[in-house]
Amino acid sequence: MRYRVFLLFFIFCWTSLSAETLIIDGEEKYKTKKYLRYSLAYDLNETPQNLSGRKWEINKNTFNTPANSSNAYWAKIDIKNATSSSKIYYFQIENQFTFHIEFYLLKNNKVVSYIEDGVIAKNKERVFNTSHMIFPISLDKNEEACVYFKIRNYNKIDIQFNLVDRDYLLNFYQTYNMLEGLFFGGMLIMLLYNLFLYFLLKFRAYLYYVSYTFWLIVYFIGLFGFSQRYFAEYTWLFYISSGAFFISMTLFVQSILNLKENLPRINMVLNLFIVYFFVATLMNGWILERENFIYAQFLFNLFFILVPLYVSFIISITYYLALVKKDTVARIYSWVWTLVSMVGIFLPLIYLNIIETEIPSDYIFQFLILFEVLCFSFILAYKIKLMQKEGKSQENLLVQQNKLASMGEMISTIAHQWRQPLSEINGIVLEIDIDSRKQHLNSETLDKHLNEIESVTAYMSGTISDFMNFFKHDKKLNYFYISDAIKRAIVLLSSSQKRNHVEISYDIEESIELYSYQSELIQALLIILNNSMDAINIKKIFQPIIHLKIETKGENLSISIQDNAGGIPLEILDKVYNPYFTTKHEFKGTGMGLYILKMLIEKSIHGSVEIINANGGVLCILSIPISLKSKM
Repeated sequence: MRYRVFLLFFIFCWTSLSAETLIIDGEEKYKTKKYLRYSLAYDLNETPQNLSGRKWEINKNTFNTPANSSNAYWAKIDIKNATSSSKIYYFQIENQFTFHIEFYLLKNNKVVSYIEDGVIAKNKERVFNTSHMIFPISLDKNEEACVYFKIRNYNKIDIQFNLVDRDYLLNFYQTYNMLEGLFFGGMLIMLLYNLFLYFLLKFRAYLYYVSYTFWLIVYFIGLFGFSQRYFAEYTWLFYISSGAFFISMTLFVQSILNLKENLPRINMVLNLFIVYFFVATLMNGWILERENFIYAQFLFNLFFILVPLYVSFIISITYYLALVKKDTVARIYSWVWTLVSMVGIFLPLIYLNIIETEIPSDYIFQFLILFEVLCFSFILAYKIKLMQKEGKSQENLLVQQNKLASMGEMISTIAHQWRQPLSEINGIVLEIDIDSRKQHLNSETLDKHLNEIESVTAYMSGTISDFMNFFKHDKKLNYFYISDAIKRAIVLLSSSQKRNHVEISYDIEESIELYSYQSELIQALLIILNNSMDAINIKKIFQPIIHLKIETKGENLSISIQDNAGGIPLEILDKVYNPYFTTKHEFKGTGMGLYILKMLIEKSIHGSVEIINANGGVLCILSIPISLKSKM
């Protein structure tokens, strides 16, 4: 009861009790706001027959009817044709989500025209076959008439009526059709374009963006009357569209700003908003189907209260991430939403007719949304660019980490490789000392010992040169023989303890020259050779062997590396390139080797890698360009 009293008080404050008669004097358009009078309707079973005999009580601003319910509203307007000719005008309604509206035209206190329209009772004989609700009114010269609208609506009481002539409508629909074509065409292009990018990149934010755009399109199809014209049997879709696009937008914000990791508590609050939008949408649809408009209006008002809080909350999040966390995506997002909300804050005031504008409010809202969708698409593209840049940095870091890990292994190899030469030098020095003490040291013996020391140190110096060349990572293209690269890789492994008695053979044409990145190729060969030797040692293969074969195939060079270590289990063969996937003990393998091998060959050398089981072992085939000039 209190709620009804509040509604009556609101209506009385909202409308003028002393509204005048609208005088038609030949203008093409009349705004009717100041001429309309509103009242609660108490009997939902009113008909044109019993309406014509009823008296409108101006002082009470209502029909003399019993107060037993309040599920509809009456709007009344008096019109007089002050011209000397007959006129045909049309009441045009901007809001297309009016649930149910009845139009009564009275002349001499008799109903002469009745039209029923709205979401649940679309008029199939609309003038100009338009998507808008239009009610014609014809007046002879100096004739007076009275128009009643019986309205059952759930989102606003004060609906904007315009009284316009035929010429105005024709001009209006020329502009209207052009603008709607631009809007829906732009929205559809953005939807399809970003759907394609989702299937291409598999970035979940694109899916939420597509869902958001789709439900916006559905919402505007309903708002602008196309749902009643083309999709009357799917009205329920338009009930849920507003809640659905808010849910999609929230998921998009959570994904694009990575709130689950950056701000987990804020992410939980947005999850509560998602629950509210979901529950409110279901309740609103159920209530509208039961035509409980008072409750629907309560839900709508609650929705309009929470939406500004929701928008303010998201803008605060974006500014926090932009200013405190230095998030560039959040910075762009905050600029866009600030601009959108500055314009959007006036829309509820325009909808409630508090602020008047010559541009229809729905058009402002429509193209504001199109601007937002375009900006969101730009933000997505920028986010992908940042992710690709970050991914490239991570790949370079992984290469360097793998090289550092290799360096540690190589230092161990150098230490192992130098132990024997150092022992030999120590032995030679001992012999010199003994010969000197026994006075057996002559110039010939001394020269022999010194030559032996010089030979050993030359070998040690050569080993250092090999390792220095390998770890010099200047990323410069140069000419080199494939035989030199393979021999250098084998030399780097020649004193490795895990090589033991592994026989490494190769079938190489010495004259094949490459123009490529030598260091990357050597690193790739080392990864494959190390993996083969690890498998041989783990499985304790009898008479282990690794064989390398080189073949030229057109402009490419094929390097085949075959071992006899038993092969890779079929169930994991398709996972060997995955980062951090390893079958070795955690202290013996990181699972990055073959991932880095694929990255080096495919992204740096522009080749390909194939790993298969063959001849009782693993066959790795590297196909690389002989010259990278053709790939640059």
